[in-house]
Amino acid sequence: MHISQALETVLVNSHTVNFDSLSDVLDPGLIETGLSIAGVSTIRTRRLPMEQMVWAVLGMALFRNMSIKQLVSQMDILLPGKVPYVAPSAVVQARQRLGYEAIEHIFNLTAGHWNQQADHPNWCGLTLLGVDGVVFRTE
Repeated sequence: MHISQALETVLVNSHTVNFDSLSDVLDPGLIETGLSIAGVSTIRTRRLPMEQMVWAVLGMALFRNMSIKQLVSQMDILLPGKVPYVAPSAVVQARQRLGYEAIEHIFNLTAGHWNQQADHPNWCGLTLLGVDGVVFRTE
């Protein structure tokens, strides 16, 4: 599955799931863990903190119909010192500094966490998985 198909599936299914904030579905501790595993830290206090940048990346994936400016405003992403205006170019630069490793670790941690919480269907002690109509049996 291509990433565009996966994001489209999330977008279609996001209308059936309601949550008030992203922190309702994602533990902020996972973000800190993912950033530390990837070795990413915020050093300069003038720039966007990397924790807020991760939230912005997740917001960009889930709310693709919004511009970066709208997304940053709606998610209350602020510069240090509680400066309310964040230029879209600052978000783009922070995203480039963040890199893909931290996001990859956070997605893997989240997938593992949600997989453990999921109620997987079982049959005869086996977990049922369906892919394109084919059923695989795993132990």
